[in-house]
Amino acid sequence: MRLGPLAAVVFSLPATGAGAQSAGTATGNLTLDGKPIPIRFAYVVEVDNAEEAGLLLEGPRNYRVIVLSDRALPAASVANRNAPFSERHSPAEFFGPLTKSPADSIRGIFLRVDLKTNQIFDAHLIYPDMGIGFTVGGQEYRDRLAGVKVAGNIVSGTAALAKPEPTHLEKGPKKYLYQISFRAPIVKEPEITEKWEGEAALKSAPVLIIREYLEAGKRGDLATVQRLTAKTHQAYLKKPEVLEFLKDGDASKLAEQVQRVFVRGQFATVVVVNKEPSYSQTSMTLVKEGGDWKLCWP
Repeated sequence: MRLGPLAAVVFSLPATGAGAQSAGTATGNLTLDGKPIPIRFAYVVEVDNAEEAGLLLEGPRNYRVIVLSDRALPAASVANRNAPFSERHSPAEFFGPLTKSPADSIRGIFLRVDLKTNQIFDAHLIYPDMGIGFTVGGQEYRDRLAGVKVAGNIVSGTAALAKPEPTHLEKGPKKYLYQISFRAPIVKEPEITEKWEGEAALKSAPVLIIREYLEAGKRGDLATVQRLTAKTHQAYLKKPEVLEFLKDGDASKLAEQVQRVFVRGQFATVVVVNKEPSYSQTSMTLVKEGGDWKLCWP
């Protein structure tokens, strides 16, 4: 595994958050090929995107994630910037999940809004088993927000797409539009409690765990890899292709690719940049289990 070229996309960075009262209300319809779907639930997560600050693929520093859904979601699904897939913390969980997320069965709308410009910079349909959406740099969105108000910890407004847009689904509806009013409490990600950059990042406990993990994977030391792996990712280690993948690990690349490390709540995020053969940036996540850092990988 070469650490950098995992994908030419910026993976969202995890954090804990969201209490049981994260759900808000919504009124309106998502229309799929002319069929109206009532939308009843709204969720809003506010993000301080310090992790990407100054990077080539830097996203807005402060933004909101808005999820409008036909079904209620558990707080764990809308606890951070990965909403409505907040339980997922690695590339494997996003692209090859071993279990279904509650969000895999909902129909709704996903929006990300830059709080500096009040512009939508990401928007897409949520549809059963559709999976994660991607942001295309420079893309213009016809989705609009109107009448947005913030009172205390509550945000309200109306989201709409006036003309039908293609769904890009191979199976399912071909076009969608919507007009939905919402009112929801704002969920904020936990504050950053620790941060390391440069040489300090390389000496931090999370990066030392990643180094040990890569070295163990390269020599085929499954016992050590298992010891360093989070409970949620143990099942991936039963796949022969994963073990072969780990043999390509190159811990020597850490010195040039690790940019910074952040700790929020029980999660640590290691921001990784790969410049060759083409630029990409991603993150590796660790979770505290029994007082020790465990890697959420692959």
